[in-house]
Formats: sequence, C-alpha cells, structure tokens
Amino acid sequence: MRFEFTPNAGFNFLNAFAEHIGAVVENDGIVIPDSLGQGIIKRMRLTPDFSLIIHHYILKEALILQRSASEDANEKINALFHIYQAPPDYHEKVAVDKTALADVKTVRITSTNIASEMFFPSEHEIFFINVSTSRTALQKLLNIKSMNAAASQILTDDKGFLFFERMNLNMQNCLKAIISVEFGNEMSGLVVWIRVQELLYLLFDSLLQRDTIKHFPINKVDASRLIAVKDNIVADLGKPPQLTELTKIADMSISKLTDLYRQVFGDSIYNYYQKARMEKAGDLIMRSGYSVSEAGYALGFSNLSHFSRLFSKHYGTTPKKYVNQINNSKFPAQT
Repeated sequence: MRFEFTPNAGFNFLNAFAEHIGAVVENDGIVIPDSLGQGIIKRMRLTPDFSLIIHHYILKEALILQRSASEDANEKINALFHIYQAPPDYHEKVAVDKTALADVKTVRITSTNIASEMFFPSEHEIFFINVSTSRTALQKLLNIKSMNAAASQILTDDKGFLFFERMNLNMQNCLKAIISVEFGNEMSGLVVWIRVQELLYLLFDSLLQRDTIKHFPINKVDASRLIAVKDNIVADLGKPPQLTELTKIADMSISKLTDLYRQVFGDSIYNYYQKARMEKAGDLIMRSGYSVSEAGYALGFSNLSHFSRLFSKHYGTTPKKYVNQINNSKFPAQT
C-alpha cells in the first residue's frame, strides 16, 4: 500500500489518510481497520508552534508514505522518529538471509522542501512520530549557545537540509513512552509535550557530537540519491560497499559522495556499513537464536575474532556475554 501526499497549505494528513484507507477520524485519531491490521494514528497540537502525528500499528501489508517536497518551505522542519520491530519468530520464517530486515531505529530531521519516503513493513510493530515545527520555534526551544555545523544548518540557515541519526536506547524508550501515553487523561497533552522536548534534546545532544567541518546545502536531488546509496549499502550486509558502484548510483564524484554521506548520516560509508552489520548481528542473536558464529558467518565474516572485536566495540560487551544477558532476559543497551 502506498500513500502519496504534498503538505501544502490547508493539507490535512489525518483526513486524507483516513479517506485513503476507508477509516473515520474521531477525536483527532484513526483506528486502523481490521482488514489492514491493528493500531492507531493520532494527531496532537502541542503548542502553537509544535504539532505531532503518532503512528502505532502492525499492518498486514507493507505501507509506503511518500511525502512530496513542499515549495518555498525552508523554514519548516519535520523530525521523524522511527522504530519498526520484528516479531520474535520473524527470522525463523526466512532462510539465513543477509538482506532480511533487521529492527530499524532511526531519526530523520529534514526541511520540508526535501521529499521523504517512509517504509513500514508488514508484520512489524511500528513506532513512529512526526514532530512538525519551524526553525525559529525549534531554535528558541533549544536555546543552543554554541552550535556545530549540523545544528547551525538546521536552526539558523535558510537552505534545505537532511540529517539521519541512529536512535540510542534513551531515544527508543522516550519514543515508546510517548506512544504509550493514555490519551483520555486530561493531562496527556502535557505529558506528551514533556516527552517530545526530551526526545528533541536527545536528538540534538547526538547531533552536537558530530565533528564534520564542511557542510553543504542539500537539494532534493542529492537527498534522494544519498538515500539510494544508503539503501544499497544495507541491502546486502555480507557485501562490503564498493565506492565505484556507489558513485554511479549517486551520480557524484567520490569526494562529493563521501563528504555528503558523512554530513547526512554522521559517519563514513564504511563505518555506517559496519555498524549496520553489528545491529543486524545483534538482531539475529537476540530474536532468532543464532549462535555468535552463525551470526558472524551469515554477515560475511570469515574471521570470527574480527567479528567479536567489532561486536564488542558496538555493544560494549563481548558476543558471549551478550548471549548470556539475553538468556538471562537482561538485554544490553544498544548504541
């Protein structure tokens, strides 16, 4: 299922999506029809400058939300916090597959003059919120005195921008706390607003740790090409990325691609690939019961000592201890 929309003046996402799936908007929310899955979408006006759309559901069919670029919308910002979580037996349903979906935990913050596409797989629990605001309002809320290049481009520039950030455990817990709020409570709006501010703080706390010096304006063509490069990198985590192949996908020089990729994703292409492999390895061990060696070999590692070193660096514990923590139902924090 695909839903395409352009958020121009007067557009109402909730009403349009409800019509698309044959649902009814009640109390600023939608209940997903049983024929499509189960769950809800909720709209909230937090303040005059901040609004929120909450998605929490499990769908029978994959969903793609395709937002077209808005014209002359450099002042407007969307912060998209996104987790999709596979059911415990998900990887048992497929063969040992380096391309099978791992749990995804990402944040995308972008100006609305850059298009975005969100993919929600079937059978996965979706936790997703979209915080909409303006550069001016966000800068006033955060009140950052000393900005790095990333924060400055988001908060003070007048050009398009796009940044991705991995969600750490605190962000994941905060997102799930927002979604779990009981909305019938008279003070639920206040609780959600406090949590949203916490989530924005955690996001910018991560962004402020980036050390990229050179920053360039991002146009919608470059943005779509960089996302295509990222998708190619994670499509087969047993295959190291090849710069010559990626430059063809991006239609960029090596220097432009590597600079823009680090700017947008906060890491080099190869480091991003390695971290994605570790996340997939943890997912295979935690959810599928793979042994450490099975997970390593499935992801293309021939040297298990090298795999163990990378795993320990990513998770802060050895693979063996990670397995023991899982067996004892004590899950380690993920970076």
